[in-house]
Amino acid sequence: MRLTRPFLSTYQNRIDAKGRVSVPAKFREILEAQGARSIFARASTNEPMIEAGGPDWMARYYDMVEQHDPTSELYDDYAMSFLGDTIELTLDSEGRVVLPEMLSRHAGLDDAATFVGVGSHFRIWEPKAFDIRMMKARRSAAEHRGQLRPKNGSGAP
Repeated sequence: MRLTRPFLSTYQNRIDAKGRVSVPAKFREILEAQGARSIFARASTNEPMIEAGGPDWMARYYDMVEQHDPTSELYDDYAMSFLGDTIELTLDSEGRVVLPEMLSRHAGLDDAATFVGVGSHFRIWEPKAFDIRMMKARRSAAEHRGQLRPKNGSGAP
């Protein structure tokens, strides 16, 4: 699946006293192109951050879960952790969302949030934790230079 408008770049925004944070304008443009005035957000299962995206991203998760036998324990685990743990957050008139306490606590958010576009969706990090994770990612990317390949194996991206 080729993305027409991927979520790209990194932005840092303040979280106000009411727990509201502005979703970056570029991200809102992509969400609006998907027909959305909300984001879907969930606690990451492997890092202290929030994974979020629009209806296209959520539909991909739903489709992946639904490919499993609905009577299996694995289906239950995926459904509960990827669907049941996802919250739809509506954008207000200024493009802000209220981050629920559970998500803020999971990501260690206090007064600022770093939004990171990762293609089909975006991630929300505590700024210092993001800086550490980004250093690790850059180091790993440098160590594995030359291994990035398109899925179809056709050469250059």
